[in-house]
Amino acid sequence: MRKHIVISSLIAFTLTACGSSSSSTSETSMPADEEDSMDVTASTVAAPSDAVVNADGSISINVIVGTDDYDTLAGDRVVKVALGSAVTITLTDANEDQDYHLHVYDVGAEAKKGEPGVISLVVDQAGQFDVESHTTGKMLLVLVVG
Repeated sequence: MRKHIVISSLIAFTLTACGSSSSSTSETSMPADEEDSMDVTASTVAAPSDAVVNADGSISINVIVGTDDYDTLAGDRVVKVALGSAVTITLTDANEDQDYHLHVYDVGAEAKKGEPGVISLVVDQAGQFDVESHTTGKMLLVLVVG
């Protein structure tokens, strides 16, 4: 399976946020007809340092409930991934036990207060999917697959 990763905005934001003056770039060449058919593998509207494309091409997303979740950020916690991506979402709430759920895929995780709940899957359905707390009813993340 071929994967094409576009993370320049993530790198630029992370380097800016870290105050680093160094920069790095990487280039991948592929035929133009294949380039046109590729989707963005990972991008995020908020907290881009928490959506990471790993060396193996999988995507890790970290959410701290009450700090950088969808509701706390006024609807700005949206992460886009390519169809077929391996995604791991780690959610942590320092204040209460949680029951997390990714809608449509019907996968979830339970976690004790202060401990991470982990949802891992390969996204094989295109669309927009909510990750929410079944404990509080709050939306924590919107995952856009396409």
